[in-house]
Amino acid sequence: MSGKLWDFMRPWQWGAEYFRVVRPRVIHLIAQLHQQAQDIPDSDLRDQALSSLRTKQFHCEGGGVYGGPSRDPHGYLLEFLVPYQSLCDYLDTVTDRGPSQDPDNLRWLHQALVDATTPYAPVRDYYRDHPYNDDGGYMASLVLRSQQALARFPGYAKVQDRIMRLVQLYIDLQVYKHGPVSTRLDRLTKWFHKESDPQDGLFWWEFAAASGSTLGIFALLTLALEPSPKRESIESLYDLYFPWIGALHILLDYLIDQKEDLEGGDLNFVTYYQDREQATHRLQKIYRHIVHQAKSVPDAAFHRYVARGLLGFYLSDRKVRRDLNRPACQLLATGGSVSIGVWLAAHVGRAP
Repeated sequence: MSGKLWDFMRPWQWGAEYFRVVRPRVIHLIAQLHQQAQDIPDSDLRDQALSSLRTKQFHCEGGGVYGGPSRDPHGYLLEFLVPYQSLCDYLDTVTDRGPSQDPDNLRWLHQALVDATTPYAPVRDYYRDHPYNDDGGYMASLVLRSQQALARFPGYAKVQDRIMRLVQLYIDLQVYKHGPVSTRLDRLTKWFHKESDPQDGLFWWEFAAASGSTLGIFALLTLALEPSPKRESIESLYDLYFPWIGALHILLDYLIDQKEDLEGGDLNFVTYYQDREQATHRLQKIYRHIVHQAKSVPDAAFHRYVARGLLGFYLSDRKVRRDLNRPACQLLATGGSVSIGVWLAAHVGRAP
Protein backbone atom coordinates (compact mmCIF):
# COMPACT_ATOMS: atom_id res chain seq x y z
CA MET A 1 0.00 0.00 0.00
CA SER A 2 1.41 3.42 -0.95
CA GLY A 3 2.29 5.92 1.78
CA LYS A 4 -0.37 8.42 0.71
CA LEU A 5 -3.10 5.79 0.59
CA TRP A 6 -2.04 4.49 4.01
CA ASP A 7 -2.18 8.01 5.44
CA PHE A 8 -5.71 8.31 4.07
CA MET A 9 -6.79 4.95 5.49
CA ARG A 10 -5.37 5.29 8.99
CA PRO A 11 -8.16 7.50 10.41
CA TRP A 12 -10.69 4.91 9.34
CA GLN A 13 -8.58 2.15 10.92
CA TRP A 14 -8.43 4.07 14.20
CA GLY A 15 -12.18 4.65 14.06
CA ALA A 16 -12.91 1.00 13.33
CA GLU A 17 -10.81 -0.33 16.20
CA TYR A 18 -12.34 2.27 18.50
CA PHE A 19 -15.87 0.97 17.92
CA ARG A 20 -14.80 -2.69 17.74
CA VAL A 21 -12.46 -2.83 20.76
CA VAL A 22 -12.06 0.39 22.72
CA ARG A 23 -15.61 1.53 23.36
CA PRO A 24 -16.86 -1.89 24.54
CA ARG A 25 -13.87 -2.11 26.91
CA VAL A 26 -14.54 1.36 28.31
CA ILE A 27 -18.22 0.53 28.84
CA HIS A 28 -17.23 -2.65 30.68
CA LEU A 29 -14.84 -0.79 32.98
CA ILE A 30 -17.43 1.93 33.64
CA ALA A 31 -19.98 -0.74 34.55
CA GLN A 32 -17.60 -2.03 37.24
CA LEU A 33 -17.31 1.45 38.73
CA HIS A 34 -21.07 1.90 38.56
CA GLN A 35 -21.55 -1.24 40.61
CA GLN A 36 -19.11 0.05 43.20
CA ALA A 37 -20.72 3.51 43.29
CA GLN A 38 -24.11 1.97 44.06
CA ASP A 39 -22.68 0.80 47.39
CA ILE A 40 -21.51 4.25 48.59
CA PRO A 41 -23.10 4.69 52.06
CA ASP A 42 -23.61 8.48 51.97
CA SER A 43 -26.64 9.20 49.80
CA ASP A 44 -25.37 12.57 48.51
CA LEU A 45 -21.98 11.19 47.49
CA ARG A 46 -23.65 8.11 46.02
CA ASP A 47 -25.95 10.27 43.90
CA GLN A 48 -23.02 12.42 42.76
CA ALA A 49 -20.90 9.40 41.85
CA LEU A 50 -23.70 7.73 39.90
CA SER A 51 -24.61 10.98 38.19
CA SER A 52 -21.03 11.61 37.07
CA LEU A 53 -20.70 8.08 35.68
CA ARG A 54 -24.03 8.34 33.88
CA THR A 55 -23.78 11.84 32.41
CA LYS A 56 -20.02 12.02 31.78
CA GLN A 57 -19.29 8.52 30.54
CA PHE A 58 -18.62 10.02 27.12
CA HIS A 59 -15.46 11.63 28.53
CA CYS A 60 -13.99 8.16 29.04
CA GLU A 61 -15.35 6.98 25.72
CA GLY A 62 -13.81 9.92 23.86
CA GLY A 63 -10.46 9.69 25.64
CA GLY A 64 -10.37 6.00 24.84
CA VAL A 65 -9.24 6.77 21.29
CA TYR A 66 -5.69 6.92 22.67
CA GLY A 67 -5.99 3.33 23.85
CA GLY A 68 -6.66 1.57 20.59
CA PRO A 69 -4.91 -1.81 20.16
CA SER A 70 -2.75 -0.58 17.29
CA ARG A 71 -1.27 2.02 19.64
CA ASP A 72 -1.46 0.20 22.98
CA PRO A 73 -1.60 -3.56 22.37
CA HIS A 74 -1.41 -4.38 26.10
CA GLY A 75 -4.33 -2.14 27.06
CA TYR A 76 -2.42 -0.24 29.75
CA LEU A 77 -3.86 3.15 28.86
CA LEU A 78 -7.53 2.24 29.29
CA GLU A 79 -6.75 0.70 32.67
CA PHE A 80 -5.54 4.15 33.76
CA LEU A 81 -7.85 6.34 31.73
CA VAL A 82 -11.17 5.05 33.01
CA PRO A 83 -10.51 5.36 36.78
CA TYR A 84 -8.59 8.63 36.39
CA GLN A 85 -11.15 10.32 34.14
CA SER A 86 -13.95 9.02 36.35
CA LEU A 87 -12.16 10.50 39.36
CA CYS A 88 -11.95 13.88 37.58
CA ASP A 89 -15.63 13.71 36.67
CA TYR A 90 -16.65 12.68 40.18
CA LEU A 91 -14.69 15.55 41.75
CA ASP A 92 -16.20 17.97 39.25
CA THR A 93 -19.69 16.84 40.23
CA VAL A 94 -18.91 16.96 43.96
CA THR A 95 -17.57 20.50 43.67
CA ASP A 96 -20.32 21.66 41.27
CA ARG A 97 -23.18 20.28 43.31
CA GLY A 98 -21.58 19.99 46.75
CA PRO A 99 -22.17 22.20 49.80
CA SER A 100 -18.72 23.78 50.12
CA GLN A 101 -16.97 26.53 48.13
CA ASP A 102 -14.06 26.72 50.54
CA PRO A 103 -10.84 26.81 48.46
CA ASP A 104 -8.87 24.76 51.02
CA ASN A 105 -11.50 22.04 50.95
CA LEU A 106 -11.61 22.05 47.14
CA ARG A 107 -7.83 21.84 46.85
CA TRP A 108 -7.59 19.01 49.36
CA LEU A 109 -10.31 17.04 47.58
CA HIS A 110 -8.30 17.38 44.38
CA GLN A 111 -5.14 16.14 46.08
CA ALA A 112 -6.57 12.81 44.96
CA LEU A 113 -5.51 13.68 41.39
CA VAL A 114 -1.93 14.35 42.44
CA ASP A 115 -1.79 11.03 44.26
CA ALA A 116 -3.50 9.20 41.38
CA THR A 117 -0.67 10.27 39.07
CA THR A 118 2.07 9.47 41.61
CA PRO A 119 2.65 5.72 41.75
CA TYR A 120 2.99 4.37 45.30
CA ALA A 121 1.89 7.66 46.92
CA PRO A 122 -0.12 7.09 50.11
CA VAL A 123 -3.89 7.33 49.83
CA ARG A 124 -5.24 10.05 52.12
CA ASP A 125 -8.45 11.28 53.68
CA TYR A 126 -9.50 13.50 50.80
CA TYR A 127 -12.78 14.39 52.53
CA ARG A 128 -10.93 15.79 55.54
CA ASP A 129 -12.51 19.26 55.19
CA HIS A 130 -15.67 18.23 53.37
CA PRO A 131 -19.11 18.03 55.04
CA TYR A 132 -19.75 14.57 53.56
CA ASN A 133 -17.13 11.85 53.76
CA ASP A 134 -18.56 8.32 53.83
CA ASP A 135 -18.02 7.09 50.28
CA GLY A 136 -17.15 3.53 51.27
CA GLY A 137 -13.65 3.87 49.84
CA TYR A 138 -14.85 4.86 46.35
CA MET A 139 -12.44 7.75 45.75
CA ALA A 140 -9.52 5.88 47.29
CA SER A 141 -10.17 2.96 44.95
CA LEU A 142 -10.06 5.25 41.90
CA VAL A 143 -6.73 6.64 43.11
CA LEU A 144 -5.30 3.15 43.66
CA ARG A 145 -6.50 1.85 40.29
CA SER A 146 -4.88 4.80 38.56
CA GLN A 147 -1.61 4.30 40.42
CA GLN A 148 -1.52 0.59 39.70
CA ALA A 149 -2.09 1.21 36.00
CA LEU A 150 0.66 3.86 35.80
CA ALA A 151 3.16 1.50 37.42
CA ARG A 152 2.97 -0.61 34.26
CA PHE A 153 4.16 2.19 31.94
CA PRO A 154 7.89 1.65 31.38
CA GLY A 155 8.57 5.29 30.48
CA TYR A 156 6.31 7.02 33.00
CA ALA A 157 9.18 8.63 34.93
CA LYS A 158 10.19 10.45 31.73
CA VAL A 159 6.80 12.13 31.26
CA GLN A 160 5.76 12.54 34.88
CA ASP A 161 6.95 16.13 35.28
CA ARG A 162 4.85 17.32 32.34
CA ILE A 163 1.85 15.30 33.48
CA MET A 164 2.12 16.78 36.95
CA ARG A 165 2.15 20.27 35.43
CA LEU A 166 -1.12 19.48 33.66
CA VAL A 167 -2.59 18.02 36.85
CA GLN A 168 -1.67 21.13 38.86
CA LEU A 169 -3.21 23.45 36.26
CA TYR A 170 -6.36 21.32 36.26
CA ILE A 171 -6.58 21.54 40.05
CA ASP A 172 -6.03 25.31 40.01
CA LEU A 173 -8.88 25.68 37.55
CA GLN A 174 -11.25 23.54 39.63
CA VAL A 175 -10.44 25.47 42.80
CA TYR A 176 -10.78 28.90 41.20
CA LYS A 177 -13.92 28.25 39.17
CA HIS A 178 -15.76 26.45 41.98
CA GLY A 179 -14.78 28.87 44.74
CA PRO A 180 -16.83 31.84 45.95
CA VAL A 181 -18.71 33.39 43.01
CA SER A 182 -18.05 36.95 44.14
CA THR A 183 -14.28 36.62 43.62
CA ARG A 184 -14.22 33.93 40.91
CA LEU A 185 -13.52 36.14 37.92
CA ASP A 186 -10.75 38.01 39.74
CA ARG A 187 -9.06 34.74 40.76
CA LEU A 188 -9.26 33.27 37.27
CA THR A 189 -7.86 36.33 35.51
CA LYS A 190 -5.00 36.76 37.99
CA TRP A 191 -4.14 33.08 37.57
CA PHE A 192 -4.21 33.48 33.78
CA HIS A 193 -1.78 36.41 33.85
CA LYS A 194 0.53 34.45 36.16
CA GLU A 195 0.57 31.12 34.31
CA SER A 196 -0.09 31.82 30.63
CA ASP A 197 2.31 32.65 27.81
CA PRO A 198 1.26 36.01 26.26
CA GLN A 199 2.67 34.88 22.92
CA ASP A 200 -0.13 32.31 22.64
CA GLY A 201 -2.61 35.17 22.19
CA LEU A 202 -5.36 33.41 24.13
CA PHE A 203 -8.18 34.98 26.09
CA TRP A 204 -8.23 34.10 29.79
CA TRP A 205 -11.19 31.76 29.36
CA GLU A 206 -9.43 29.92 26.53
CA PHE A 207 -6.42 29.33 28.77
CA ALA A 208 -8.75 28.18 31.55
CA ALA A 209 -10.48 25.81 29.15
CA ALA A 210 -7.13 24.33 28.10
CA SER A 211 -6.33 23.70 31.77
CA GLY A 212 -9.53 21.68 32.13
CA SER A 213 -8.60 19.04 29.55
CA THR A 214 -7.16 15.64 30.45
CA LEU A 215 -6.26 14.74 26.85
CA GLY A 216 -2.68 15.96 27.24
CA ILE A 217 -2.16 13.43 30.02
CA PHE A 218 -3.40 10.58 27.86
CA ALA A 219 -1.32 11.72 24.89
CA LEU A 220 1.86 11.87 26.98
CA LEU A 221 1.15 8.39 28.32
CA THR A 222 1.24 7.02 24.78
CA LEU A 223 4.91 8.06 24.74
CA ALA A 224 5.44 6.40 28.14
CA LEU A 225 4.54 3.03 26.62
CA GLU A 226 8.18 3.03 25.49
CA PRO A 227 10.98 2.84 28.10
CA SER A 228 12.89 5.94 26.97
CA PRO A 229 10.80 8.48 25.09
CA LYS A 230 12.86 11.36 23.72
CA ARG A 231 12.69 14.66 25.58
CA GLU A 232 12.05 16.63 22.40
CA SER A 233 9.08 14.36 21.62
CA ILE A 234 7.67 14.91 25.10
CA GLU A 235 8.04 18.69 24.87
CA SER A 236 6.59 19.00 21.37
CA LEU A 237 3.59 16.87 22.29
CA TYR A 238 3.06 18.81 25.53
CA ASP A 239 3.18 22.10 23.61
CA LEU A 240 0.60 20.85 21.12
CA TYR A 241 -1.86 19.70 23.76
CA PHE A 242 -1.37 22.57 26.17
CA PRO A 243 -2.88 24.90 25.41
CA TRP A 244 -4.11 24.13 21.88
CA ILE A 245 -5.83 20.73 21.77
CA GLY A 246 -6.87 21.17 25.39
CA ALA A 247 -8.54 24.50 24.58
CA LEU A 248 -10.37 23.07 21.56
CA HIS A 249 -11.54 20.10 23.62
CA ILE A 250 -13.04 21.99 26.55
CA LEU A 251 -14.41 24.92 24.57
CA LEU A 252 -16.38 22.42 22.48
CA ASP A 253 -17.60 20.83 25.70
CA TYR A 254 -18.79 24.21 26.97
CA LEU A 255 -20.23 25.09 23.56
CA ILE A 256 -22.75 22.26 23.74
CA ASP A 257 -23.58 22.83 27.43
CA GLN A 258 -24.53 26.51 27.32
CA LYS A 259 -28.24 26.06 27.98
CA GLU A 260 -27.67 23.43 30.66
CA ASP A 261 -25.08 25.59 32.45
CA LEU A 262 -27.34 28.65 32.29
CA GLU A 263 -30.17 26.71 33.92
CA GLY A 264 -27.82 25.35 36.60
CA GLY A 265 -26.13 28.68 37.27
CA ASP A 266 -22.74 27.20 36.30
CA LEU A 267 -19.81 29.07 34.77
CA ASN A 268 -19.50 28.56 31.01
CA PHE A 269 -16.41 29.87 29.24
CA VAL A 270 -18.02 30.14 25.80
CA THR A 271 -20.39 32.83 27.11
CA TYR A 272 -17.43 35.20 27.48
CA TYR A 273 -17.15 35.55 23.72
CA GLN A 274 -18.95 38.56 22.28
CA ASP A 275 -21.28 36.39 20.23
CA ARG A 276 -21.55 33.06 18.41
CA GLU A 277 -19.65 34.41 15.43
CA GLN A 278 -16.62 35.29 17.55
CA ALA A 279 -16.77 31.92 19.31
CA THR A 280 -16.88 30.09 15.98
CA HIS A 281 -14.01 32.16 14.57
CA ARG A 282 -11.81 31.53 17.62
CA LEU A 283 -12.46 27.80 17.62
CA GLN A 284 -11.59 27.65 13.92
CA LYS A 285 -8.39 29.61 14.59
CA ILE A 286 -7.39 27.26 17.43
CA TYR A 287 -8.11 24.22 15.25
CA ARG A 288 -6.01 25.56 12.36
CA HIS A 289 -3.15 26.29 14.76
CA ILE A 290 -3.31 22.65 15.90
CA VAL A 291 -3.16 21.31 12.35
CA HIS A 292 -0.12 23.47 11.61
CA GLN A 293 1.73 22.74 14.87
CA ALA A 294 1.02 19.01 14.71
CA LYS A 295 3.51 18.77 11.83
CA SER A 296 6.34 18.96 14.37
CA VAL A 297 5.22 16.14 16.68
CA PRO A 298 5.73 12.38 16.44
CA ASP A 299 2.71 10.55 15.06
CA ALA A 300 1.37 13.81 13.64
CA ALA A 301 -1.44 12.15 11.67
CA PHE A 302 -2.94 10.69 14.82
CA HIS A 303 -2.96 13.97 16.72
CA ARG A 304 -4.55 15.78 13.78
CA TYR A 305 -7.11 12.99 13.79
CA VAL A 306 -7.81 13.71 17.46
CA ALA A 307 -8.49 17.39 16.73
CA ARG A 308 -10.75 16.53 13.80
CA GLY A 309 -12.45 13.87 15.86
CA LEU A 310 -13.19 16.35 18.63
CA LEU A 311 -15.12 18.51 16.19
CA GLY A 312 -17.13 15.57 14.89
CA PHE A 313 -17.73 14.00 18.30
CA TYR A 314 -18.95 17.08 20.16
CA LEU A 315 -20.92 18.54 17.28
CA SER A 316 -22.93 15.32 16.95
CA ASP A 317 -24.58 16.00 20.31
CA ARG A 318 -28.35 16.44 20.13
CA LYS A 319 -28.04 19.79 21.95
CA VAL A 320 -26.05 21.08 18.99
CA ARG A 321 -28.63 19.87 16.52
CA ARG A 322 -31.29 21.72 18.51
CA ASP A 323 -29.57 25.03 19.27
CA LEU A 324 -26.38 25.61 17.26
CA ASN A 325 -26.92 24.43 13.71
CA ARG A 326 -25.20 27.20 11.76
CA PRO A 327 -22.03 27.47 13.90
CA ALA A 328 -21.91 23.68 14.10
CA CYS A 329 -21.90 23.37 10.32
CA GLN A 330 -19.14 25.95 10.01
CA LEU A 331 -16.97 24.19 12.57
CA LEU A 332 -17.66 20.75 11.15
CA ALA A 333 -16.67 21.91 7.68
CA THR A 334 -13.39 23.24 9.12
CA GLY A 335 -12.41 19.70 10.16
CA GLY A 336 -13.11 18.21 6.73
CA SER A 337 -13.97 14.63 5.86
CA VAL A 338 -12.58 13.08 9.05
CA SER A 339 -14.68 15.35 11.27
CA ILE A 340 -17.75 14.61 9.18
CA GLY A 341 -17.03 10.87 9.34
CA VAL A 342 -16.72 10.98 13.14
CA TRP A 343 -19.88 13.10 13.27
CA LEU A 344 -21.80 10.50 11.28
CA ALA A 345 -20.53 7.59 13.39
CA ALA A 346 -21.22 9.37 16.69
CA HIS A 347 -24.54 10.73 15.43
CA VAL A 348 -25.77 7.21 14.72
CA GLY A 349 -24.60 6.00 18.15
CA ARG A 350 -26.21 8.75 20.21
CA ALA A 351 -29.72 8.71 21.60
CA PRO A 352 -32.23 10.72 19.52
